[in-house]
Amino acid sequence: MGWTGQEGHERREVVRALLHTPVLRREGRNRRLVDQARRHEKELRAWFDRQLGWPLVVERDLIRLLKIPEDPGRYPDSIVPTPRQCALYCLLLAVLVDCGGQTVISELADRVTALTTAHRGLRRFDATSTRERRDLVAALRLLAEGGVLRSPREAGVTADSEQAYVAGRGNAVYDVDHRLAASAVVCPVPPSQADGPDTLLRVTEGDPGSGARTDTELRQSLMRRLIDDPVVYVDDLPPDQREYLPVHREELVAALVLGLDTRVEVRVEGLAIVDSRFSDIEFPAASAVSVAALALADLLAREAVPGQTGSFIVRHDRLFELAGLVAEQIRRVVPNIERKPVDASVVLRYSVPVLMQFGLTDPHEDGALVRPALARYRDPSGRGARIAGEALLLFGQDLDMPLRRSKPQTARPSPPEGHPDGIAD
Repeated sequence: MGWTGQEGHERREVVRALLHTPVLRREGRNRRLVDQARRHEKELRAWFDRQLGWPLVVERDLIRLLKIPEDPGRYPDSIVPTPRQCALYCLLLAVLVDCGGQTVISELADRVTALTTAHRGLRRFDATSTRERRDLVAALRLLAEGGVLRSPREAGVTADSEQAYVAGRGNAVYDVDHRLAASAVVCPVPPSQADGPDTLLRVTEGDPGSGARTDTELRQSLMRRLIDDPVVYVDDLPPDQREYLPVHREELVAALVLGLDTRVEVRVEGLAIVDSRFSDIEFPAASAVSVAALALADLLAREAVPGQTGSFIVRHDRLFELAGLVAEQIRRVVPNIERKPVDASVVLRYSVPVLMQFGLTDPHEDGALVRPALARYRDPSGRGARIAGEALLLFGQDLDMPLRRSKPQTARPSPPEGHPDGIAD
């Protein structure tokens, strides 16, 4: 598939845009992208179908990628909707069917209340609760991100109106796109035919590790993981994907580079797209908790044995010692965390959950399981952990590259001679 020159550039632009935002309308800055998608419709459909198994809908003024994740993955709580918000998202879709072309929050709230009251199996929506109103607004914003709801007002005005509704003294107006609302939930198994939430994303029958999947299904499942997850570890893959990956690694990397115009880090431990627009998650903004978490990450990364690959365990007693060192290191600039004086216990209590949310450590009965990606937060200067991220790789830093004050994204490495690691672009 020769994606070269200007045509190849235009196709990659559309692929990157759709993987980041699955719905593109022909308006504003997206007008050019929609025109490009229509111009290259055949090639784009073929790429998404072969590499990811995701249908591409191309219309005159709308491009939509029917994206089905391979695995829900693990993301920080701050960017993941709560179960209640997800439930309200689905309930809103159900009531939008009977709404006109324009609606307001209060009307939607009344409809959701009536629907949940009529069905005993549903938790009743309580519009008098501030927390419920806040969750409803969060669900509405998710629908707005997907293009189902659109504000006829300026974005800032709508946000103020939504906050006023949460406070119990306002409302917000939305235009409804019934066409998108009807297909907003994308899953291989129709919701009405699913036995439960866990079966909605079941692409194939049987156990994924049974070896029953075809080469095409295995390639697509791995590609979906690589696009959606911050890092894909070989040890975390089901047996069939683990066997498929070493044989087809170069093919997968080439497809990612071709379609996304990105860089892929390849290591013994796994693979990762090194690109802040996709799977790279920015560490929390500078705060007392993030300073402590970064400092602990730096010390944990130094616990690795030189030349060691893969995850390793830091035992409870050593973990407490490192937390004590962090407390000493940051106490001058961060005297308190959540209004508690900084000591080893406080550092452990608030830092470890952050590292776990980002998949940098996992709980272990003997202490903490440190994942290879934590190496990106090691400070090679030895001056202590950084508050802001720099140009790091997901598995570590290119020491030949100057540090830049930005969110962690790309830095091209020059692996030591004979080292099995590398990067492709």
